[in-house]
Amino acid sequence: MSTVIMSQCWPLQMPPTPKAVLISLADNANDHGECWPSIPKICERTCFSERAVHGAIKWLESVQLLKADRSNGRHTRYSITPTSFEPPQELHPRSSCATAADAEEPPQQMQSPPQQVQSPPQEMRSNRQEPSRTVKSNRQRARADGSMTFRGWMESLPPEVLAIPEDDPVFAYAKRVGLPIEFVALEWGWFKAKYGQSSKRYTRWPQTFRNAVEGAWGNLWRIGADGSYQLTTQGMQLQRSLEVAE
Repeated sequence: MSTVIMSQCWPLQMPPTPKAVLISLADNANDHGECWPSIPKICERTCFSERAVHGAIKWLESVQLLKADRSNGRHTRYSITPTSFEPPQELHPRSSCATAADAEEPPQQMQSPPQQVQSPPQEMRSNRQEPSRTVKSNRQRARADGSMTFRGWMESLPPEVLAIPEDDPVFAYAKRVGLPIEFVALEWGWFKAKYGQSSKRYTRWPQTFRNAVEGAWGNLWRIGADGSYQLTTQGMQLQRSLEVAE
């Protein structure tokens, strides 16, 4: 894995499925951004279908983030080019990238990953709309104890600030326990859907998200007999709904 390429990919804003595929490729890439994983291998690592992976690769190519050399015939050579990224207009920081639903205990249903995986997870960037009115509404949402709704917190973040930055402890936790980054992105989608329109208030939303990951809220994954993490029926349903939403 190239830490240089990986660190350049994490901050990029995009839908969850392309983000998960990009991170999977970056995890295999050398310092020149080159890697040669097969489609089945990418599917295995991301838990996406071949159709979803092909679609994600096509999207990454369309925004100049990825070059795919298929001339070999036996395998495809991928070149990741983070500095050439040309995000679609609708994915610029000032656009709305989050969706919603509601509550805080571990119950059920990641709208829009990762995207919005679909990120890291998809996409774990602030949701910006009409700054002047947003600032006022944020003041109205914040209470004396500093607690805010999820939506108020997301709207309060500056455009360049990630809601869950790449150095957030949640990623160190995931690495320590072997939880795939793609699953963290899936949890983020569930979390946004759960709290997006909820009136629930917290003073530290990033910590609440870490609690969600560590507690496996939403029951999106389980640990198999071989010790590996596997998506549950709920996780696969959410993943499919996110793929369709893209």
